[in-house]
Amino acid sequence: MDLNTLTRLFDGLDSYIIAVDSEFNIKFANGRISFVSGKHPDEILNKKCYNVIHGYNKPCKNCPIDEDKNFSGTKVLIKDIITYKGERIFTRAAFTRISDDLYVSSLIDITDIERERLKLTHSTKESKANNFRLTHEKNIMDHEITFLEKAIDNMAHGIMIVDDEYNIKTINKILKETSQLGKKDIEKIKCYNVYGFEEPCKDCPFQTNHSKALRHIHNKHMTIMFSKFDKYIVESLRDTTREIKLIDDIKERQNEINEKQRQMSIMNKDLLRMNEKLKTIQALIEEELKQVGHIQESLLPEKLPEVSGYDFGATYIPAEQAGGDYYDCIQMSNNYCGFVVADVSGHGTPAAVIMAITRAIMRSYTFDVISASDALTMVNDILCDNIHTKDFVTMFYAVLNTNNGMFNLASAGHNPVLFFDSSEFIVKKITASGMFLGTFEGLSFEEKKWYIEEGDVFFMYTDGLVEAMNNQREQYGYDRLVSKLMMFNDYPAERLIKEVMEDVKDFTAGAPFEDDITILVIKRNKKESKNK
Repeated sequence: MDLNTLTRLFDGLDSYIIAVDSEFNIKFANGRISFVSGKHPDEILNKKCYNVIHGYNKPCKNCPIDEDKNFSGTKVLIKDIITYKGERIFTRAAFTRISDDLYVSSLIDITDIERERLKLTHSTKESKANNFRLTHEKNIMDHEITFLEKAIDNMAHGIMIVDDEYNIKTINKILKETSQLGKKDIEKIKCYNVYGFEEPCKDCPFQTNHSKALRHIHNKHMTIMFSKFDKYIVESLRDTTREIKLIDDIKERQNEINEKQRQMSIMNKDLLRMNEKLKTIQALIEEELKQVGHIQESLLPEKLPEVSGYDFGATYIPAEQAGGDYYDCIQMSNNYCGFVVADVSGHGTPAAVIMAITRAIMRSYTFDVISASDALTMVNDILCDNIHTKDFVTMFYAVLNTNNGMFNLASAGHNPVLFFDSSEFIVKKITASGMFLGTFEGLSFEEKKWYIEEGDVFFMYTDGLVEAMNNQREQYGYDRLVSKLMMFNDYPAERLIKEVMEDVKDFTAGAPFEDDITILVIKRNKKESKNK
C-alpha cells in the first residue's frame, strides 16, 4: 500500500491522528487535524505538536511522552483544546508508543459528551454519562476498524501486511483469491509461501533495500511495491500480466522488424542490378514505415484530460513517416497527472519501436508514482534491460497536483521547460540534472518542485522545435520562441501552439523539418478571464 493510499484511509477516519518523534516533532497528520490547527497536514510536518495543537511553547503538563519516553502500552487522557477558530473542544487522546522514536496519538472528539458530563452533579447521572461515552467510543472504534477492513478488502490491488517474523497480519480478498489460499492456510504459512517459496525471498525488504519486486502466482505476473514501517511491511501487488505481455509483443515486433531490415540490407546489394524491382521494394518499405507511423500515432493520447481550471494542448509532427518523439498524459489518483515529453535518438522504425517500449513502461510501472525522479529511475532500469543498441532516450517528466498547482519535475538530459510567469511577465527556463535513459543502470535524477499560478504557462517541447533550420542554416532558437510565448501567453493552449508552429513554418519557409517536433502545453486559466 503506497503512502497516498494510507493517507486517504486515515483521512476517512473521524479521529484526529498525529505521529510524533521523541522530540515532539510531527511526522504525520491526517487531514482532520486541520480543523484544530487551521493548516494543511503538510504545513505542520516537523513542527512541535504542543505548539501546533495547543499553542504552547513547551510540552503539555500531562503529556505521557514528556513524563516517560519509554512507556509501554497505550495511555489515555482527556485533552482540553482551543482550536484556531477559538472554539473549545474536548478529546479523548490515546497515546501509543509504536517504536523507539515514534508515538501515535489518536484524538476522538467527545466535546458533547464531556460537556454533558460536566453538567451532571449526581453520581447516578455521572455513571450514565460515562456508560454513554464508553459505548459511543466503542461504536467509533468498531466503525473505524470496519471501515479500514472494508477499504483494504475492496482495493483493486492485492494487499498483504507482514511482521518481521514473516507472519501474515492482514491479507485482502483479491490476494486470497489470486493465491488460492483460505483463512486456515493463511494462519499456518509465512508470507514467502504465498509466492511458492520455502524460505524468505532474496529481495525481501527486511534484508535488502528493494522497494519493488516481480513474482509469479499461478501463471500470473505480479508486480509488488514494498512499504516498510517499523517492524512491518505493506506489500501492494498488481497483476501486470497484460503489460508484460505487451512489452514482450513489442520486443517480438522489434525482432521481426530488425529481421526484415536485415533481409532488406541483403537485397540492396542486388538493387544496382535490379532497377526494375526498385519501385516494388521501395513501395514495400514505404508501406512498412506508414504502418509503423500509424501504430505510433495510435499510441499517442486520443485526447488530453479535462481538468477544471487548467487548459492543455499538444502537437506531434514527425520528420519522417515514423519518428522518435513521444508525449503522454498519465492520469493518476488523488487528482495527480503525469506529463511526459521524450525524444529517442535517431529516426524511423527503430526510434518508433523504442518510443513504443518507453510508453508501455511509463504507463505500466509509473502509475500513481508521484515522484518524478523515482519514475525516471524505474524507466531507466527497465530500458537498460530491454534496449541493447546504442540508442537512448531524453525525457522531461512533470507530475502535477491539479488541486494546488504543484509540479514534481525531473529531467533525463532533456531540453529545459519554458515557464511563462504571469506575475513577473517573464519566461524562465526550468531544468534538473540527470543523464539520458537506456544506457547506464542505477542512475538517480534530481527532483524539483514548481508551482503554477493562474495565468502561468508550462511549455514542454523537443529539440526539433528550437533547432529547426531556415535556408541559411540558422536555427529557430530560444529567443524567438520566448518572444512568441510572451506575445501569445493569454491564448488558449491549442491556439498558442498553432501560433508558434505557424511562426516556425514561416521561419523555415515551408522546408521539411529535419527532426521531429513535439509540444505539450499546460496552462492554468485565470478566473473571470476571456480567452481570445
